[in-house]
Amino acid sequence: MRLFNLLVFDQLVRGNTEVVSPVEFNDPLGKAFDLVFEVEVEESSGTTQTITVKYKTSNSGKAFKDVATIVSAGSPSPLPYRAIGTATGPMGAFGQVGVTLGSSDCVMRVRVWACGRSR
Repeated sequence: MRLFNLLVFDQLVRGNTEVVSPVEFNDPLGKAFDLVFEVEVEESSGTTQTITVKYKTSNSGKAFKDVATIVSAGSPSPLPYRAIGTATGPMGAFGQVGVTLGSSDCVMRVRVWACGRSR
């Protein structure tokens, strides 16, 4: 049964430092047994234009561990770029999405939707 369908990440990302989803989505992302993610990139500039999107989980809400790679160094071409990926449970109590770009001068407009399902 579907628990939720949420836009969990909607940001202009700059550089190659990982940016994570807002903390308000940690709880719903942890409630699902299975997750389906849709990644969208509408704008992209800079060198080494690649994107990596990961799903992470935690029981404490403090130290998150990667459990699934949704997009692995994907090239967002042609725009708009869309990718679908899954994470299957069981998971920890909390979840988050992490986005990393391919170079320090890269800029992308990134959105990630998550559909959570129970078993």
